[in-house]
Amino acid sequence: MKKYILSFLSLLMALVLAVCMAGCGKEAITLETFLSYPEQSFDSNYTSTGIVCENENWQLAWDNVTKRVSFVEKATGYVWGQIPQEAAAPQNQENGSIKKNHPQLESVIQVIYQDPKSFDDVTAYSYSAAVQSGGVYAEKVDNGLKVTYEFLENEFSVPVEYTIEEDSFKITIKPTQISEGEEFKIHSVAVAPFLCGMKNDAENSWLFIPDGSGSVIEPFVSDGVGSIGSKFVYGKDLSYQSYSKSNTEEQINMPVFGAKKGDNAIFAVISSGSEAASINWNIGSANIGYSSIYPEFRIRGFNYIQRPENFVTTTTLGAFKVFSEGIVTKPIEIKYFPLSGDKANIEGMAECYRKYLIENSGLEKSEKDEKIATFKYIGAVIQPDFVVGIPTEKLFPLTTTKQALSMTEELISDIGNDINIQLLGFGKTGVDIGEVAGGFTVAGNLGGAKGMKSLVKALNEKGINSFMDFDLVSFKKSGSGFSKSNSAVYHGGQVVKYTSFDTVSQMANQDRFFVLSRNSLSTASNKVKEKAEKLGLSGISYASLSKVVYSDYGEQKYYICGNMADDVTEIYQSSSKAGFNTLSTNANVYAAVSSDYINDVPIYSSNYIVSSYDVPFYQLVFKGYRPMSSVSLNLCSDKEDALLRCIEGGISPSYTLYYNFDKELVTNAHSFIFASHFDGNKKAIVSTAKGVKDYFDSIEGATITNYIRLSKTASVTEFDNGVYTVVNFGDNEIETDYGKVPAKSYITGRGE
Repeated sequence: MKKYILSFLSLLMALVLAVCMAGCGKEAITLETFLSYPEQSFDSNYTSTGIVCENENWQLAWDNVTKRVSFVEKATGYVWGQIPQEAAAPQNQENGSIKKNHPQLESVIQVIYQDPKSFDDVTAYSYSAAVQSGGVYAEKVDNGLKVTYEFLENEFSVPVEYTIEEDSFKITIKPTQISEGEEFKIHSVAVAPFLCGMKNDAENSWLFIPDGSGSVIEPFVSDGVGSIGSKFVYGKDLSYQSYSKSNTEEQINMPVFGAKKGDNAIFAVISSGSEAASINWNIGSANIGYSSIYPEFRIRGFNYIQRPENFVTTTTLGAFKVFSEGIVTKPIEIKYFPLSGDKANIEGMAECYRKYLIENSGLEKSEKDEKIATFKYIGAVIQPDFVVGIPTEKLFPLTTTKQALSMTEELISDIGNDINIQLLGFGKTGVDIGEVAGGFTVAGNLGGAKGMKSLVKALNEKGINSFMDFDLVSFKKSGSGFSKSNSAVYHGGQVVKYTSFDTVSQMANQDRFFVLSRNSLSTASNKVKEKAEKLGLSGISYASLSKVVYSDYGEQKYYICGNMADDVTEIYQSSSKAGFNTLSTNANVYAAVSSDYINDVPIYSSNYIVSSYDVPFYQLVFKGYRPMSSVSLNLCSDKEDALLRCIEGGISPSYTLYYNFDKELVTNAHSFIFASHFDGNKKAIVSTAKGVKDYFDSIEGATITNYIRLSKTASVTEFDNGVYTVVNFGDNEIETDYGKVPAKSYITGRGE
């Protein structure tokens, strides 16, 4: 006992010290937090069973006995509820007894909190911890019902609002209305885990997750718990520490998911709080009997501290999560759109989301021309070096501004000027991280400001768009008006640092970088515009800003990546108003909507074991609305397959290139070095461009109107101008209604 007390005091002292250090020299900040549980009282003013409210398209129903909410689509009579329709009615077993649903299946929310003794994460299920103990309270609100789930043993409560709209229904949680006691600290809430649920092995049914290009998951039966997984929307928060990642890791760029069940489907859009969201899946559990996909939301941020020596707990972790007092204040909101008949498919979901973006995010058809290819020119890298036997480093020029023009002229002579040029790593430290935005300049041995002006002018005269890239997120050195004091911080006041990952092994590199504070982003972007004008640039690339999210606990509005979408959108819009074209890389949806061009569009998913096949959902949404190019074909392991995926989604290929190669580069850590030399790629580039030119010309500016999956290795893409494409990814020739398609090839034509 004495040992436990001493260990606990050690931990307590570590926490107090961390708080004290964080508070030194700073004024006290009042944070918005959860409500106090002891001060709450709960009451139901709605206790009947039946229809709560309805409109032209929907009825919202409440069962006061089972404490279930359901939504009835009037047009089809289909019921979408907190549990699958087929699980709602009691089911008799062979022995005559009634089979009870699994508690997870019956739970409309899952609350994840920290155990105060072990410091482990624990999940509380609403059915077990609230419904069965009588802690459910319902009251009418405008167009719906507000249900509060009280977790008596844990002393916290979570109100959930269920409402109907003209074309959808909605589930909302307002974090500032959640109550919490002193002992158990909530940090995440999963919402409606089985609303998109379906029976394991259900026919003509699947789940959709926008992982990378998009992935379809067909339900199956496995032993025990099945396959459980989770992915952050918009990628992992840079303020979280990571030490390795998967070689096939792709990002979720869109806050959506869906499910198809026979002739009906449901498509969900996380319409508020998406930066704090993850998309989870639970597939094939024999215990539950159903597979599903659903969102989880982080509400409270954390940092790790190392476990004090000899501290006794039940956990085996070497570090503890220390949670912030303040919480995310933006409401959590998911809208669910029903789809039926010939719209109950991937194309129907893409069409639904495109319409949503048009109505809510200002998406419009682009006036920019689509290109046959995008070329990413690498300016320089930091190369290990020795001076009189002492290890040092130098900037190695891979492509000067003059060489960039020479490469472009060679390409033009063979494939024409219908191309985009992205200029990466032309700042002080090349593609390696140094000062913010590469020092807002062009390295002298790459041509300097004068060389960049000449290059851009020459490209403009040839009718070619060029985009110089500026990294506004990461920096390693002070300079250009930014220093460590401009870094993002954890809730304890410690400066946020993150590590990069090797492109091949995906293991953490031996580097640590600062992340620019969120309130400094606008200042840095204004400086980019000033320098871009002086450099004569016509286009700006925001490769890093377009694809990352991160938290900054310097201000509560930036907790759990808060307001990242709004901040990035404002930067893009400001750049456009200043007269610059903008280009994004692997863009999250908010950046994609605001960009003029998108490069590195994903063409694969992460290929998880639960994935049945990939779909080009990203392309289905944006084709015809934003000119897009794929990830670099010359860096793909299977270039033939990668090109077919470009054909399938109607997007042009891209390539990463540089001009100078030297044998000393074999010691460089950048894996693109060995696959991107211009001379070694030019012949393949020209051959590919000539081979696909007629096809891309035929779908210039067209949108996708239909996408049909013939099998797991074949698909049909139909465009609004009548062009169709049948792609065969398989190893054998196939016969289709459109004609024979050779193995690993495609055919195209125009319908009547």
